[in-house]
Amino acid sequence: MKHYLLFCLLAPLCSFNATAQFTSGTEGFYTSPGTDVCIDGLTFRPTAAFGIVNNTLTISPTALPGSPPSIARVYTFDSPVTFTGRLGLFYLASELNRNTETMLQVAYQNAAPVTTIGSVVNNTSHYIYNDLLAPITFRTVTAAQHGALPVTLLEFKAKKEGSAASLNWSTTYESNSDYFNVEHSSNAKDWNTLSKITAANQSNGLKNYGFSHGSPAAGTNYYRLKMVDKDQSYAYSTIRELHFEQSYQIALYPNPAVDKVRISMDHWDKIATVKLLGAQGNTLLEFDKKPLSKEINIRNFPAGLYVVQLLLKDGSTAAVKVIKQ
Repeated sequence: MKHYLLFCLLAPLCSFNATAQFTSGTEGFYTSPGTDVCIDGLTFRPTAAFGIVNNTLTISPTALPGSPPSIARVYTFDSPVTFTGRLGLFYLASELNRNTETMLQVAYQNAAPVTTIGSVVNNTSHYIYNDLLAPITFRTVTAAQHGALPVTLLEFKAKKEGSAASLNWSTTYESNSDYFNVEHSSNAKDWNTLSKITAANQSNGLKNYGFSHGSPAAGTNYYRLKMVDKDQSYAYSTIRELHFEQSYQIALYPNPAVDKVRISMDHWDKIATVKLLGAQGNTLLEFDKKPLSKEINIRNFPAGLYVVQLLLKDGSTAAVKVIKQ
């Protein structure tokens, strides 16, 4: 039986054993979007269905190294967890470990640590959280001051510029950083490296980076950064996505035409239906049986403007005007 945790009142449920462990077995536990869950002070409010299976969570007072180090409360899973939503943790004032409480940010680590921005700190209840809008993968969660851990990623943006994807990111602190791999995927599972960008190594100020992907795939494109340190430890950024429509080169000849018009197009195998439309958009001819003809006979139609419309297998359409003489 799957176990569903439906905890809504966080503070009374949270334990502060610094050596506590939580283990989920093969059935795991699952929670629905918008539900607050607290495991020994580590809190989740997922925006998508979330579960932990075959994993053990350990709480340790050993801080992540930095200047200053993280707080002395570090949550570590045996294997990585992927999560989107509100991630937070309760801590004790005695665990601040020379950090200024109001300057704390949620920090996480898969291999190398990453400090978030925009965290909310309640210094009365000693609770911190951050609303993570894109999935992150981590083994470790804690809190640290902005710029205290090896790489502080300020932002990572992706936007369309014509038929290209423009990727830009910036850091506000780097220590021992080596390079960034810009990675791309069409399914958010299988990734390939587009470019390797040299990092600043040591930096206490704002550093800006950029890359342009000139040939994104038709459909949804996913992008992320792999941030690699000199010791080859690494961490991933949040994932950004952009959607590009398929671009097809279509030509009709002759145009104007008298008897027949021929269709020239790459990737003809992607066409599902061919239509001849009148100037008002009404369907005059339709061909959907294989093999589709690349030639349309317009001899019996009056002179005027017509449209050859191609319906593609992915649901998109393309249309080209033709004049009948």
